[in-house]
Amino acid sequence: MKKACLYIRVSTDEQADKGFSQRDQAERLQIHCAKNDIDVSKIIFEDYSAKTFNRPEWTKLLAEMRKSKGSDFDYIMFTKWDRFSRNTADAYQMIRTLTLDFQIEPIAIEQPLDLTIPESKTILAVYLSMPEVENDRRALNVTYGMRRARKEGRWMALAPVGYKNKTAENGRKFIAVDEPQAGHMRWAFEQIAEGFLATEHVWMKARERGLKCSRPNFWNLITHPVYIGKVPIPAFKDEEAYLADGQHAPLISEVLFYKVQEILELRKRQFEKKGTKAVSPRSLALRGFLICPKCGHIMTGSASRGKQRVYYPYYHCKSSCGIRFQAEMVNTLFERNLNQFVPKPGMAELFRAIICDSYIENGGRSLADQNQKTDQIAEQNNRKARALELLINKSISGDEYQRIRKECENTIARCEAELRELTQQVDNDLDIEGLAVLAVDNLKNLPEFYATADSDIKRAIVSSIYPEKWVFDGEKHRTPEINEAAQLIYHINRNLRHKKTGAKSLSDFHSGEVSPTRFELISLVPETKILSIELRRQERKYMDSFT
Repeated sequence: MKKACLYIRVSTDEQADKGFSQRDQAERLQIHCAKNDIDVSKIIFEDYSAKTFNRPEWTKLLAEMRKSKGSDFDYIMFTKWDRFSRNTADAYQMIRTLTLDFQIEPIAIEQPLDLTIPESKTILAVYLSMPEVENDRRALNVTYGMRRARKEGRWMALAPVGYKNKTAENGRKFIAVDEPQAGHMRWAFEQIAEGFLATEHVWMKARERGLKCSRPNFWNLITHPVYIGKVPIPAFKDEEAYLADGQHAPLISEVLFYKVQEILELRKRQFEKKGTKAVSPRSLALRGFLICPKCGHIMTGSASRGKQRVYYPYYHCKSSCGIRFQAEMVNTLFERNLNQFVPKPGMAELFRAIICDSYIENGGRSLADQNQKTDQIAEQNNRKARALELLINKSISGDEYQRIRKECENTIARCEAELRELTQQVDNDLDIEGLAVLAVDNLKNLPEFYATADSDIKRAIVSSIYPEKWVFDGEKHRTPEINEAAQLIYHINRNLRHKKTGAKSLSDFHSGEVSPTRFELISLVPETKILSIELRRQERKYMDSFT
């Protein structure tokens, strides 16, 4: 008596759970075997797709047959050929393996074929190709449907960190802002835009705040436009890739997003190092800023364990020159240096008045920035037009033109976002008075603020005052040129010391020799930066009022 293995397959978990399809197939196969005097030696139930033969139960069956170098049955029976496979090429290969290697004949009881007759292969091709065509048509319909939904601004995947999947009353699915994860992602974007911390460090600190995101996923998300309310539309056939306006609420502004992308690109290409990327404990906040007085190498820092198993931090040279200083002494001397940037008594009103008056005289936000962005957009459009002419003249290849066009469009998108932001800022003037008060208050307490801050804030303060590294010789910090804002504060403090003692003139004050320059006044709190203000040209006017 011939023996058969019954292969019963469904393609979805729902069919497997409900069981009606499997029971129906099993019943028909068993009736067929009983009528044809065939013994059923094994029944295999599979709930897996037939696109490939990489299926758990089928793989296990092949392994058993290879191990026994044969089989205990003569047929593998199924109801239709689409239960066997939905891939024509794979099906022919598997039929060849079953018939030649194991002498087993595959049989579809509802689509019977005698495979020993050559003409039967033509009909077999129809039976095998129709399920594959059906699969391909279904997949194409799904692709078109999902693409249309994306064009309409719908998010068609698992919600990214900061959002959550929800279903409206009408059954339509959408993504909504998910706090506090959304707040953690906003914070991460803001920190990267500051440029002081490495992206890896931002991720670690965000995790400490409560962000639930793996490292690889974080790197992918910070480059994804979903956070500015956009849905990416991939290229398809003759359609080019672009960004569609999403139906979900954005978490960050386009200006912030593109600023982060610019910083990431600059870091990746190593065109520019913005700020410091070192991660240091509070006791070694100056690590990476100091230069060895002996060999000129950058000094690092580490802790040494004493006899009582107490760790003592030291700044030391990376080379073998042997230079090392106690971190506590170095930090204390540096904090004393910060006193020179604290405004003298009575100067707070002067600084605040200069800032506010300059802002008002310039009409709040200057139109120069808007004009600059407009010029940049026009320049990129001209560049794209010139590239098209070169392509028509066959001076450049199609790939080179596409590269130039993509670069231009990316730059235009960023400039347009910044231009919109500048326009909104013109309409909604800054609370310049409040920001000026906050900045001056922080300057008044600069040493205390620095001493109690964590490592990140310490390093941000240091890099905002000193754009270059400096030498510590063991007794004092030989600090280099300081930035414009810090230099002006120190300059005014130094030259106004006579007013405290009742002097009638400022003989050493030469503000007229200083050329007008724009600078950025840092409030020492990242969220409260006062944007570029013209201050030097107001300096002499206000200094004269004190004489």
